Amino acid sequence: MLDHLDIPAGDRLLVTGPNGTGKSTLLAVLAGRLAPEGEVRRRPGLSVALLTQDTVFDRPDRTARETYESALGAERADAVPLSSLGLFAPDDLDKRVGELSVGQRRRLALALLVADPPELLLLDEPTNHLSPRLCDELEEALGTGPGAVVVASHDRWLRSRWPGRRIHL
Repeated sequence: MLDHLDIPAGDRLLVTGPNGTGKSTLLAVLAGRLAPEGEVRRRPGLSVALLTQDTVFDRPDRTARETYESALGAERADAVPLSSLGLFAPDDLDKRVGELSVGQRRRLALALLVADPPELLLLDEPTNHLSPRLCDELEEALGTGPGAVVVASHDRWLRSRWPGRRIHL
């Protein structure tokens, strides 16, 4: 049982443990999506984002580009175009989200996080459904962001190369 956890600014924390030990639950509590059994204290105004294991978008009829622009707002989407992130082939930008593969929907969710990074980024099994090359790029990007990052993962490659703190549930 985890009875105390501090996540300072700039921290990199890897959460590991067998299925069913509460890794996803911990991230959901940290994100404010689940009520905690104990106390969670956050700095007022802290921006938090959670990438869940199952990527679902409210409007599967919108294209990837429309979804991106709608979520970020026109100004931010213009400042950081989806096409500039290297996550989509040009032909896929105008596909409906409901027609995208699981991996493409995952990349769209990652694009939204990269384009407007939060101060606390929570990633639940972030390498699922990604190519090995994109996994390497994601790991590299996690080391350079300004905010705190908490990752829950079973990925042996990611765990073996993790540069930050670790907790095992």
